[in-house]
Amino acid sequence: MDDPKSRTTELVATLGRRVGEIMGNSSQLEVLKDGRVETELLHKARMRIAVQLQQCLESPADNLTFDDGLISEYEINRATLTIAHAMVNPMNVDWDVNRYGDKGKLSPPNRDGSATAEPERLVDPLVTSQSYTLEKVQQWLAALTTSEVLWNAITATVAPDLFQAGVTSFSETIKEVRQPNKKPAPVDSWPSNFLRLEIIANRVTFSHRDSGGSPTLFDLLVSLGRNHCATFALADLQAELDYSPGTMVYVSGRVLEHSVGPWLNGEWLVIAHFMKDAVHERVGVPRPGFPTQSFFLEKRQWGAYKYTYVTSKTRRGKNTWKEANISSVYEDSDSEAEPASPSKQKHHQNIEDHGLVEYDREVHGDFWTGGLKNIQRKTKTQNDFLHEYLPWRQEYLSVLLESEQLIKDGQCEDCGGEEGFIRCLSCSGEHAWCPSCAIKAHQYHPFHNLQLWNGKFYQSTTLQDQGYIMYLGHGGYPCPNLSQQATPSPWSDLGAMEDPFLSGEGDYETQLGVSNLVIVHSTGVYLHHVSWCQCPGAEKDRHLHLLKAKLFPASITHPQSAFTFDVLDNFLIDALECKTSAMSFYQKLRRFTNNAFPDKIPDRYRELMRVSRIWRDLVNRKRFGFEHQTDRSPGPGDLALYCPACPQPGINLPPSWKDSYDNWLVMQRYVVDGNFTAQYMKMKTPDDDVSLADGMGYMVTEGPYQTHVTESAEEREESFCSNHRAVNAANVQRSNLRATGVGATACARHGCFVPHAVIDFQKGEWQMNMDYSICNAVKYPSGDIGSALIIYDVACQWSIHFRERVDRSYHLSLPPSIKILPAIGKFHLSAHKLLCFPRFSLNFITGAGHIDGEILETLWAPFNKISPTARSMTLAHRKEVLDDHMRDSNWKKLVGIVKLLLKKYLRAAQGVSDTQGPYEELTKSLDLANVQEWKKAADQAAHDRGALLDIYQLKMDKAPTMAKIRLRLTENKLSTNGRTGSVAWLIEGINIENAQDALRASIRQLPEQPTASQRTVIEEKRQKLMSRINKFNNAAMDDPELCLEEADGDNFLTIEDTEGDGILDLEGEADSSAEVAEVWMPSWAASDTTMDDVIMALRQEELELRKGQANNCLEKLHQALGDRSVMFREKIHSNKSIHHQGTRSKKELLTITLSINKQARGYRRSRAAMQRLGAGSDTLSLYQPLRAQDLGVSKEVTEENRHGQGSDTLTWFWRINNAEDSQKNKWMDEFYRVNWLKTKAHYDRWSEELKLVQHEMFWTVSWFRTQEARWRARADESTKDGHKAYAEKQASMWVEFSAEGLKSFQGKFIVTC
Repeated sequence: MDDPKSRTTELVATLGRRVGEIMGNSSQLEVLKDGRVETELLHKARMRIAVQLQQCLESPADNLTFDDGLISEYEINRATLTIAHAMVNPMNVDWDVNRYGDKGKLSPPNRDGSATAEPERLVDPLVTSQSYTLEKVQQWLAALTTSEVLWNAITATVAPDLFQAGVTSFSETIKEVRQPNKKPAPVDSWPSNFLRLEIIANRVTFSHRDSGGSPTLFDLLVSLGRNHCATFALADLQAELDYSPGTMVYVSGRVLEHSVGPWLNGEWLVIAHFMKDAVHERVGVPRPGFPTQSFFLEKRQWGAYKYTYVTSKTRRGKNTWKEANISSVYEDSDSEAEPASPSKQKHHQNIEDHGLVEYDREVHGDFWTGGLKNIQRKTKTQNDFLHEYLPWRQEYLSVLLESEQLIKDGQCEDCGGEEGFIRCLSCSGEHAWCPSCAIKAHQYHPFHNLQLWNGKFYQSTTLQDQGYIMYLGHGGYPCPNLSQQATPSPWSDLGAMEDPFLSGEGDYETQLGVSNLVIVHSTGVYLHHVSWCQCPGAEKDRHLHLLKAKLFPASITHPQSAFTFDVLDNFLIDALECKTSAMSFYQKLRRFTNNAFPDKIPDRYRELMRVSRIWRDLVNRKRFGFEHQTDRSPGPGDLALYCPACPQPGINLPPSWKDSYDNWLVMQRYVVDGNFTAQYMKMKTPDDDVSLADGMGYMVTEGPYQTHVTESAEEREESFCSNHRAVNAANVQRSNLRATGVGATACARHGCFVPHAVIDFQKGEWQMNMDYSICNAVKYPSGDIGSALIIYDVACQWSIHFRERVDRSYHLSLPPSIKILPAIGKFHLSAHKLLCFPRFSLNFITGAGHIDGEILETLWAPFNKISPTARSMTLAHRKEVLDDHMRDSNWKKLVGIVKLLLKKYLRAAQGVSDTQGPYEELTKSLDLANVQEWKKAADQAAHDRGALLDIYQLKMDKAPTMAKIRLRLTENKLSTNGRTGSVAWLIEGINIENAQDALRASIRQLPEQPTASQRTVIEEKRQKLMSRINKFNNAAMDDPELCLEEADGDNFLTIEDTEGDGILDLEGEADSSAEVAEVWMPSWAASDTTMDDVIMALRQEELELRKGQANNCLEKLHQALGDRSVMFREKIHSNKSIHHQGTRSKKELLTITLSINKQARGYRRSRAAMQRLGAGSDTLSLYQPLRAQDLGVSKEVTEENRHGQGSDTLTWFWRINNAEDSQKNKWMDEFYRVNWLKTKAHYDRWSEELKLVQHEMFWTVSWFRTQEARWRARADESTKDGHKAYAEKQASMWVEFSAEGLKSFQGKFIVTC
């Protein structure tokens, strides 16, 4: 046998040569060019090598002969192909392992990548283990030598620096071991290049990092064994590698966390190879570097095999080039762009692809070279998981069916002497019990589902059938007084029951105090024998015995049914989260119990309705601490949560808040809205209704509210603004409804319902209803807060007489000296008249921050899901259900408040960044005196509001119309040539052009096959129009004032030259059609026509008229676009009018659209004429080209809630004003004034938003701490252990909330003392 070292050297040369050949033949050009990987060439190389590897793996290796002492040609081929495949399939991981390169092995690296050890290496003595000297070990190493030679050669090929470090360290180690003062060791027979071998057999390896070694010293793990499917997991990369027999894994165990989990079947063995960093340090061997993809790619001679090319076509029919005689598997089926030709290959390779590359493991293999920045990870979809399941479907089904067989051959696993025919579906694992052992195992699990083997299969049975007794009154143990009874068995007088539910429950009681009790649990409905306590006087406390056993009695005097606390909690969560009704929930439990015959299960639906109400009441009082405060009962809103981030004096504001905060910062910010889905039907017997929490939650107290409604008189008034649905709905009434909907007030910034501020509507959204809600909301947490922002979609009308209505009512009141700031949500504001925009826009209210005022609309969506269920409940039950869902909504807001504020903080910081620069730049570009004057006016308007806010609207007169220009030109008769009739002639020409446009529009609207009558109408219009055109052109030739008699028709442009919307001709003779006939006006003359003074004067007059025409068109375009905006808001996009999107709405929208198109065409004609008339650059910059996107509804005009508007201005034609030159500067000053004010307002709102969010972070933490302090006080005051424990539990929860807030808000919030 040759020396292992020489055999390794020879094999290394062979592997290196063959890998180079495979790599070279895989691509015709260099894959690595100037340090950059050509991804397309690498992709082709990857596919070619994969095909060769697949062919090698599929070759019949069974026919080959293997010699234990030799490495076969097949093994060499397979190894070289596998190595080449790995080289072209690298994975670029964002993991800086070099940071560990100079660190020692004292401890694993931290999660953040930082090293924890000092930069020093450990020094260990060079010793050989005792087991190494054993003869059996030497024999095993000898048998392993051939395999280790192959593994050494592979290591030298894929990690040459590592291999060389091992060779050098081994040589130096032999020298030291063979020193005279050392005991000789058989180191010459060591077969591996690694310094330590470890065998792991059939052992799960938990996730870990190797404490020894160095990051660049790879470990070699060779997976062996038979018939196993083990996987090698890399937690840091979130990856799992196939670890089947024959797999070799080189891993930096010092850096990457790795593990081997449980595997299916088979025997698993791994031989782990390790380098010892301490040995390398002792013998002076430097640490190797990491092998990189560039090393492999740049060493290979690419293009050793040249391909021939043939012409081909892509799927779209384009000519391309492809390689001849190459398997189709090499081609990328998703690519249509192959290299153009062999001569263009290099040019094609130099084109850098900066696009986002999708990473697909099936295409690119296990590794990728593009880098994480250009990779879009392709995660598994639902369908991918389903595809994985399909091959296992039969196996899964077989496992399910096999679970139906008799367990453990029918022997009881506990006693071993009885038949174990009983199993439990609820217990974990497979168990077989006899009846007595089953009862013993389930003594404290009475709600498990048992099955009994009947000789053929398992059928359902119950613990009751097996003799189970539930003891009450003594903690689950039998009552001591039961021992005094003579009869040993309580079941002697009960008899057998075929179906326990059919014999009646709770309708008898034995002499031992045992009766049947129906118990409803989350897993089904159960009937149990219950042994009651027989202590003197215990009979009247049976309901309390049930309660102490965590069973809620359905009645107090003689309980026959009970509900577990678990099922009641489940129902409340199901109702809140899934909007499940009580009927559906109980029907689910009946099906759990007996899916085939659910009607056999006793009906406890009514009991569930009743008990769930009581349970809800108890839970709420418990959670709000009213059992701890026995001296008082809950008052209005005391069983309701409110927003932790809104300012609340005495709760989350510091004592000195009045001196610490600006007035605008501490403000109540509410949004008000109605919901007409939450209707309520009239009760037949309302006097029998029992309320458990009237007014203690979010719904107002019924008595005072009804008194207010009865004594208040609603003044019917039509809206002076837009056609508001809320106002007009006030006249709608349903005879069968007690409430047509609800109205609510919520905090505008976070969407929390305000306690004791939700009211019912009697007919519609009356003002007296909303006044009651708003007044209660303003008083709830107000303290001495001086202002309240009320956002209401009809605030413009509601606010007019609000103070008067409050003063007139005995039931309405407001805190003294509070200032009400009415506003309209940004979505609803677009439907209001223009006058409402500056006076009620949130953009111009100091302290509003950046909110849209529509958050309450988002709260109605889940609320509406329970409205049908609550519609027919009793009044008290409905209010409790609505309270519960609003309380849950606020709870979920509270749970997510930290994340919400962080999101708001980032958004506000970005908003300030987006608006600050444009605002400062615009301010610097303007006159300082004007800016100071505008700022003073803005401050005054913000303080006094009202009509002063109109400064945010343009105040300049409208641009002059064509009528005004015509009048001015006509009056100016003293022109240089004394002409008087030219203006009228030019006006007629423009009117003819408009008539031509109208005729073309009529033709375009005709069907493809017009009727005879339709064609007749068009021809009549053509004849009349042609008569006007002839008359007009003749006047131009005959009138001496016009001097066009010498004009040549060839010098005039045609309609095709000026309009690009195509010519429609019913007769096929466009040249003779009136709609395209020439109109001889000065603007139609070609630019090279000789022009005298008369024609020049005419051109100047037409230019002025064209400006007027453009102004006319833009004015009408303004109106049409505004009409279309209202149409979309009110009749197209509004959910409230979804049932009214009929033919009329669509016809109206079509009419408006046609008008927009008409005015747009008119403007384009006028501007084209201006260009031909030689208009100057100033004029053309004022009258800009009209683009299609300009004809959309302007967001600046109709939607003011865009994020990051900065110094954006209105679309150009909304601010057009073609006044005379003497007015031009004045107009521009006005234009800049309004735009500067709006830009300042945007910046101010974002600045307020950022400051508000920072303070809200502090207020939120303070709110949590207040709750903690309250529960700490309750715990200290508690005299009962249970009360104290619950208070401590609640306090601990609020501590966790505040800790999360402090951690998340660190460095962001503003602390105020």
